[in-house]
Amino acid sequence: MQENTLIASDFRFSINLPEDAIASWHQELEVMYILQGTGVLQLDDNQFTYEVQQDDIIVLNSYQLHALNMKGSGKALSLFISPAFLAAFCPEIESIIIECKSFLYPKDEQARFNVIRSEFASVFQAYYKNESRLPILMRSRVGVLLNSLVHTFLEQNKQKDPSKSSSKERLRKATDYLHRHYRENITLSGLASTIYLSSSYLSHLFQKQLGLTFTAYLTNVRLSQAVALLRSERTITDIASEVGFPSTNALIDAFKRRFGVTPGQYRLVNEHDATDPQENRMVTAGFSTDFTSLMRHLHHNEHSIVQPQVNEGYDLHVDTGRKIRTLSHNWRTLINAGYAKDLLNGAIQAQIRKLQKEIGFRYMRCKGLLDDDMMLYVRKMSGSADYNFVYVDEVLDFMLSVELKPYVEFSYMPSALAREAVFPFKRPSILSMPEHLDKWLDLVTSLIRHFIDRYGIESVREWRFAPFVSPEFSGYGVFTMEEYWVLYRETSHAIRAIDPQLHIVGPGSNIDSSNFISEFLVSCSKGNCLPDSLALRAYHSILPGQEDNGLQLMAEDEAFPLAVSGDEQFMKHALHKVKKLLRQRGFASLPVILEEWSNNIWQRDLCNDTSYKSAFLFKNILENYDHFEAMGYWSLSDHMEEIVPSSDLFHGGFGLFTRGGLPKSCYRALQLLRYAGSGLIAEGDGYFITSSKGEIQIFLYNYCHYDTLYRYRHTTHLTQTERYNVFNIRNTRQYHIRLDGLTPGVYTERRYSVGPAGGSAFDEWLNMGAPKDMRPEEWSYLEGRSLPLFQMRSLQVTANFVVNAVVQPHEVQVIRLTR
Repeated sequence: MQENTLIASDFRFSINLPEDAIASWHQELEVMYILQGTGVLQLDDNQFTYEVQQDDIIVLNSYQLHALNMKGSGKALSLFISPAFLAAFCPEIESIIIECKSFLYPKDEQARFNVIRSEFASVFQAYYKNESRLPILMRSRVGVLLNSLVHTFLEQNKQKDPSKSSSKERLRKATDYLHRHYRENITLSGLASTIYLSSSYLSHLFQKQLGLTFTAYLTNVRLSQAVALLRSERTITDIASEVGFPSTNALIDAFKRRFGVTPGQYRLVNEHDATDPQENRMVTAGFSTDFTSLMRHLHHNEHSIVQPQVNEGYDLHVDTGRKIRTLSHNWRTLINAGYAKDLLNGAIQAQIRKLQKEIGFRYMRCKGLLDDDMMLYVRKMSGSADYNFVYVDEVLDFMLSVELKPYVEFSYMPSALAREAVFPFKRPSILSMPEHLDKWLDLVTSLIRHFIDRYGIESVREWRFAPFVSPEFSGYGVFTMEEYWVLYRETSHAIRAIDPQLHIVGPGSNIDSSNFISEFLVSCSKGNCLPDSLALRAYHSILPGQEDNGLQLMAEDEAFPLAVSGDEQFMKHALHKVKKLLRQRGFASLPVILEEWSNNIWQRDLCNDTSYKSAFLFKNILENYDHFEAMGYWSLSDHMEEIVPSSDLFHGGFGLFTRGGLPKSCYRALQLLRYAGSGLIAEGDGYFITSSKGEIQIFLYNYCHYDTLYRYRHTTHLTQTERYNVFNIRNTRQYHIRLDGLTPGVYTERRYSVGPAGGSAFDEWLNMGAPKDMRPEEWSYLEGRSLPLFQMRSLQVTANFVVNAVVQPHEVQVIRLTR
């Protein structure tokens, strides 16, 4: 059972999966809702057995013995309410019984259950929207649910027998111990001694209360754990040992007695179920809709959550004469342009020219310079291979023509060199080790010598060179970390042998991979191949299970099963750990580059097109301003994708531009960040204030993070047009910023804004009626309407001038005061 602590002393939610089918009970009152599928519910010492299905809602009273066996891909959601909260809410509830079983009644008698469903959904929505930060609101919602249960489903003629509670509490201690220590060799006498009972009395408790022997109960606990592990790639033998069975045969025999099939047969059946289109609850973008059946009941609930119309006040005093530090604007050092072959596309080149004209970056990184579609390393019919630099030259010539220096990544592996052909993306990119290392090194050496001959050594010394791809690609199983290390080391040596002043970056690992980064730096130091800059990547992603809270029910991603971190300062905290590690290892002076970063790795996240992305860029660039040597946002355009392209204009790509070259709100955000001055004078939560000669620049943002469900790839109400329902609730922010030390006089105030109310191409597209196909004049109209909102006025400024601003959720603002 996968639990998520909500308010530890009051409430918790839990997901019930098929492997959780074991008799249990607890002190809490449990309200259970069947999310999907069917199952069998056993109650009260197996005296009653019921079939349950999607949309059923049930109440399990304190110390009511039950077992829920969900079938196939079935899931249920339970809310546990603590005895302390129940006693405070309704003291007499400890001695009464609530009879709420919707499955006992026909459809035309479900009205009263719909009220409970609706209020249960309201509690759950309040939880995953992070309203639990205000416990009084959560308690009120649970109180409303309890009030309806007590007044509608109180069983007048039934009361709990307090004499039974002591024996159940003793048995509870025994079963709790078994759930914690099932891997160990546990005997009835040993357990009885541990909890200070006699063996005969404990055996009697199991038989009377559970209808099972001690041995049968322990076997069921182990089987439940075995079912969960069968979803992994572990062998049956490893699983038997992991869950406490004395042998593989013991597991197989027990499994077959309970489930009617062997563990191997069960695994095959469940693999089939996972690909059954009738059972698969995933939407095309890789998001689960497991909670849809529950959340549709919110429509019946007048208490469902709406965006609060509340202002959070921020009163700031800023000394305009005090400069905290000088700014270098390193976020404009690097931009990612997808794959090398894309840079030969005229539409992409037009987007890059626009980017350089309106923002201006110093380096451009692209992948796939060695891909087969670049025709760089071509095998002849005779078996030998020739180098062909035509396409490579065209790509680099274009970069340099728009004043962009190349950030050269040697990727991926030409098929003529590859040990094996593995295609990680829907592109002709091969992930592999070279079959012959010396031929790989010859290719790298020849390519760099060609660069020097064509562009000159002084120019090439200003470039950046990444010896290979990210080490995380070892997860595909096509190379080991030892093989990666040898390739990285030897490629670095080959580059240094040409010219020691060439700038090498690496390894491109995840920013939160502290162990690997540490091992890499130590190995590089020993191998005499330390990079000139430590290159990392940050996609705000975590593996399910890394967080202590959060629903650990993860939907599959296109490539990796990664959730989004709940840490809204993920990048800032991760960088702090990296810098600390560098100091500890003696590499404190080593610059850190973010060669790739974005909000997640989901290539079809519809939120990427919304104003959310502009606030995300503001927050992460401003919170980490100049703390990286470079911040290479991924990526320039929706045209550059690693999965099958979409025909929709707004399809959730990473790009600053749509496929057709329409600037998105994230592009407009970068345009506004271009106004940052040369000196920082104040920074904090939601604001960043800079100055330059004769001008003050105020940057404000109201960032809203994904809610808990969406972070784990679950959504119930995300569509092509409705995309703002998957975020935590945030209030409007009202800023009162007193600028002390200004020279009095007449100033020009310029205000720019990007948000749902203006400056967002997606939101303006919605206002147009979300047209599928647009004529040229309609396209031009949309592009013009997607410019940031702008106001300008002259005003008289005093020495202690106050600037007022109201910033809506998902909105970013820039205020420039020019003398």
